Amino acid sequence: MLLTSMLLGEASKLSLCKWRRCVGNCNSQSAGGENSGGYVAQDNQYDFALAYQSGDEQVAEEEPSYAEEAADQHETFLWDGFLWGDRHFRKTPRPVGMPLYFEDPFINSDLRLIYVWHGIPNRSELRGGEIQVFAAQIRLALTERLQFIATKDGYSKVHTGITPDVDGWNDFAIGLKYALVVDHANDFILSTGFRWEWDNGTAFALQGNEHEISPFISFAKGWEKFNLIGAVSYRIPTNGNQGSQSIVWNLHLDYELFPDFYPLVEVHGIHWLTDGGRLPLSVEYLDVGNLGSSRVAGRDFFSAGIGFRWNLCDNAQLGMSWEFPLESSSENAQSSRANFNLVIGL
Repeated sequence: MLLTSMLLGEASKLSLCKWRRCVGNCNSQSAGGENSGGYVAQDNQYDFALAYQSGDEQVAEEEPSYAEEAADQHETFLWDGFLWGDRHFRKTPRPVGMPLYFEDPFINSDLRLIYVWHGIPNRSELRGGEIQVFAAQIRLALTERLQFIATKDGYSKVHTGITPDVDGWNDFAIGLKYALVVDHANDFILSTGFRWEWDNGTAFALQGNEHEISPFISFAKGWEKFNLIGAVSYRIPTNGNQGSQSIVWNLHLDYELFPDFYPLVEVHGIHWLTDGGRLPLSVEYLDVGNLGSSRVAGRDFFSAGIGFRWNLCDNAQLGMSWEFPLESSSENAQSSRANFNLVIGL
């Protein structure tokens, strides 16, 4: 709650959606300015920012919006990079699908409000049904390269053909992320980190099975109007007799079709390395939890999603996607999925 208050307090102090700046960016793009998919400010704006930082007062008079942006980039709170992180990537579209494990490489502060509707195939071992997840994620930049992450929490409504209809709390996961390589000139960033997930969730909501450690690595690369983002996570339950081990991988590709509007396509995959010892099932709870199924080692799950990211302004992104499995629905626990999330950043 303290972190949320800090983020919302700073966001309100900065006028959450800086509309004047948004309009200025859109106008410069429509006038022919090239926008590298949100990774790099327009060339003119970047030049003006450099001139302003070097003390050219004429820039502040002639281009006040650029001067304001340059000053904003150098605001500090407690120490350099705290809360602001690396502002170079702040408008880059974030991934939408598999939000609990698709960790982007960016180091910024934001609050992400998430809703997931997940359909379960009638022919699967779970005998159909649906899951709804309501969650909020917090990311807090500690420096320009180090970030605190809280990626799993919230509440789930679960209905399957083999369990009663229940509502309950999700497990809670936090971690750290560090940017290993940052290359602004080439629109590239590579980060790594880890998450720790507690087993504090509601058992009847298919949570609370086992503690889990999940190291990950992620990258992002931009080419003019294209952005490519990828991540790989290794899910390791602390008690192998209860949970299954798996590798989760994700890819995201978007294109700026209109100013600040990015159609996207994503591909997700899970490969199970070991069986659990809790339930006699051959399907798992994908990225939502860990059932500890005893017949999943060596199996794979693949899905794809299509959707969009829309930068409402400098500090807010709306994202939606529709996912579908790339294999027989009877062999997994997903018939389809809808993802909705709102990213509110500093």
